[in-house]
Amino acid sequence: MAKKYMGSLGTATIIKDQSLLNHEAIKQQIYIVDELRDLIPPLQEEEYSQLEKNILAEGCREALMVWETTKNIIDNTTSDNATVYVLVDGHNRYGICQKHQINFKIHLISFDSLKDAKEYMIDNQLGRRNLIPEQASYLRGIRYNTEKLEKGKYSREEHKGQNVPYAPEVKKEATSLKLAKQYNVSEKTIKRDAEFAEGIDLLAPSLKKDILSGKVKAKKSSIQQLAKLDNVNQKSIASLEEVSNLLGEQGQVDSPSNSDDIDELTIIKKKIQGIVDKLSINPNPTLCDELIKASEALKKLL
Repeated sequence: MAKKYMGSLGTATIIKDQSLLNHEAIKQQIYIVDELRDLIPPLQEEEYSQLEKNILAEGCREALMVWETTKNIIDNTTSDNATVYVLVDGHNRYGICQKHQINFKIHLISFDSLKDAKEYMIDNQLGRRNLIPEQASYLRGIRYNTEKLEKGKYSREEHKGQNVPYAPEVKKEATSLKLAKQYNVSEKTIKRDAEFAEGIDLLAPSLKKDILSGKVKAKKSSIQQLAKLDNVNQKSIASLEEVSNLLGEQGQVDSPSNSDDIDELTIIKKKIQGIVDKLSINPNPTLCDELIKASEALKKLL
C-alpha cells in the first residue's frame, strides 16, 4: 500500500537527494510507463484546455512526482538494472510543459515495486479530484484485479514444494471486502468494478478514453459482460456497435444481478427525492438523518 504524498506515501518515500543539478539531468530522462499512464483518468476537453491556460499563464506550480527505479523492476522480462526515472504523477502537466517548452519542478520518490506504484497512483487519483462514476469504477477494478493477481502468485509461491496437508490455515480477509471497506462501497460493487475494468481494457484506446472521459456513454453492464467472453483480444473493440454484436444484443441486456442492483438504485433514488421534498416543506433533524442514511446506502451501490 502506498502513502499519500506529503505525509502519507506508504511504501513510497521521498528521496533525499533533491539537488537542483540532479533534477535538471533527470528531467531530460523522464520515462513514461504505459501501464501507469493508463491509470490517469482522461481529462475532458474543457478541463485540459483550462489546465493548459493555467500553466501558460502561471507556469507549472505543482511538482511532478518521479519514481527512481531500475528497468527490471518495471519490466520483469528483463534483467537490466539500469536506472530509470518513471513519471507517476503529473502526466497531463508534463505533456503541456513539453509541448510549450515550459520548465517544471520534480520530486523524486521511491517504491518497492510496480504494484506499490500502481496502488499509490490509484489511491491518489481516487482521492484527488471529482471523478465521474466510470473513472472511479475503473480504478477500483484495476486495484482489485492487480491485488488478486498478486495474491494468487504469492499463494502459489508459498506452497511450492510443501507437503503439509494438516498445517493450520490462517484465514485472510477477502480482497473484495478489504477494498470495499477502504473505498466505502459494497463488496458487490468492487467485484462489478473488476469486471468493468476487464471489459474496458478490451476496448481500443480511443473508445476507452472516450468512455472514461464521459464523452461516450456506454451501458456499464454491457462492458462488464465483455469480461466474461472468451477469445477477445485486448484493445481490439473499436465501437459500441462491436460491443453489441459481440454480446449478441439488440438493446443492451443486463444480467439478473445487475438488474436487481438497478432496481435497488431506483428505489433508493426515489426515497431520497421523497425526503428532499419533505425537507423543503418541513426542515427537521430527523429528516436530515434519514437523508444521510439513504445517501450512504446509494453510495454503496455506485
